[in-house]
Amino acid sequence: MQVALERRPGSIAALTVTIEPVEIAARVEQLFQKYARRVNIPGFRPGKAPRRLLEERISPDSLRMEAVESLIDVHYKAALAQLELEPLERGEIEDLNMNDDGSVTFVAIVTIRPQVTLPDYSAITITHEATTVSDEQVAAQIEQYREHTAEYADVEDGIQTGDYVTVDYTMTVDGQPYPEGDASGYPLEVGTDTFFPQLNDGLIGVKAGETATLAVDYPTDYSNADLAGKHADFTVTVLQVRRRTVPEATDAWAQMVTGGQAQNMDELREIVSQNMTRSADESDREAVRADLIRQLVEGSELELPEFMVDEEYEHLMEQLRHQLSHDHMSMEDYANMMGATVASIEQERRVLARDYVRRSLVLQEVARREDISIADEELDMLVRMVAMSSGQAPNEMSRSALRRMRKELEESGHLNHLASRLFHEKVLSLLESKATITVAGQEAPPTDADAAAPAEEAPAEAKPKRKKKAADAAPAEDTAEPEAKPKKKRAAKKAAEEAPASPDAESAG
Repeated sequence: MQVALERRPGSIAALTVTIEPVEIAARVEQLFQKYARRVNIPGFRPGKAPRRLLEERISPDSLRMEAVESLIDVHYKAALAQLELEPLERGEIEDLNMNDDGSVTFVAIVTIRPQVTLPDYSAITITHEATTVSDEQVAAQIEQYREHTAEYADVEDGIQTGDYVTVDYTMTVDGQPYPEGDASGYPLEVGTDTFFPQLNDGLIGVKAGETATLAVDYPTDYSNADLAGKHADFTVTVLQVRRRTVPEATDAWAQMVTGGQAQNMDELREIVSQNMTRSADESDREAVRADLIRQLVEGSELELPEFMVDEEYEHLMEQLRHQLSHDHMSMEDYANMMGATVASIEQERRVLARDYVRRSLVLQEVARREDISIADEELDMLVRMVAMSSGQAPNEMSRSALRRMRKELEESGHLNHLASRLFHEKVLSLLESKATITVAGQEAPPTDADAAAPAEEAPAEAKPKRKKKAADAAPAEDTAEPEAKPKKKRAAKKAAEEAPASPDAESAG
């Protein structure tokens, strides 16, 4: 087999493969013997007739074409292996020639995994500001808890601003009933109503069960022509008045709001401070990871396979169309709401698609170099985690039940999604361990050279890298291998699915 490689823009490989005549002849003979056993010739048992008679009934041209087609598949795969190329889709036969010497030459066009030149990610340095939680922020959070646990109770005194009121009202225009303006059971928060703003001041002091009369003079340019320039009177009957009461920040309230975890306000403040600090640490780590990926991607060199960009773009657009359909909104309406055009929105999604594909290929190259993968045992672990989250006890489930659950998760794509998150987390954790990450105001951690130096020469104040709390990683692309078999027409394998139209902070590039 002779193979020649031509690299084309966009990570396209053109493989020119020559199949030798002896291979074709051997395959033709195999096929001849196969079909000879099926030919029925009177007077002879199947496969026992003279070759001359068999050849009259078995077309040599058909045999040769079938032989060539089967050998194309074999030699295409062999050519990929020989050149150490990884296809990202099934190949397409662009040209097929029967040569005078009996050999056959074909050209296979296939998109291959691009060559990615990574920067030295152990040289990446990130210095970030550590987020601190102040006493004022803790107090503000506790105040929000108080607001969220406010109670509502009926009151008998006059309405105040902020009360929640339910009313009936009837309307007359120039002394005549106007049923179109009547309402029953109309709810409002006094002081904030915009539909009937006159109620905000007109109901102050009125009690439940009482009636108030409000007069409204509509301007001549009022949007409703029936009311423009006219005088209207509203008879408003107050059905219910409820007042919001915010609880006092007492020790008893602290016990209630934490389910007994805090016995007093001081313990509540400590719990809130710890929770806010954990959240701040996670946000800091997300920001560090975003910067880490940004530097890694910006320092990498690669050609993007356009078919992957196209598939990711279609995926993003389909997500947007699905969301707009759920919101009963057209693409044109969405564009108007965003102050954009449909064309600009499509262009924005295409830019995002290119960014997502670039980031995915770079992270996958890191994983390849560092031999990062997801083992089958880890997939089983993910299945057990899903079982636990659904209230089942994995240890009490039979192996067949776990296998059925795994199959269901695989078919739904959920297992692949979880595996992608785990894969992404592994890659990002590796990058974090290689990079130099420091907090502003702290000294950088010792380098490998520092560690190898005599102890007495090590900087006295050197501090270790700041250990960060793990955070969930965004979905990474599916790394499943495409089938190597070529085809006659291009039918690109679906690109690996990324995270969502809005990527997690740690996956932002």
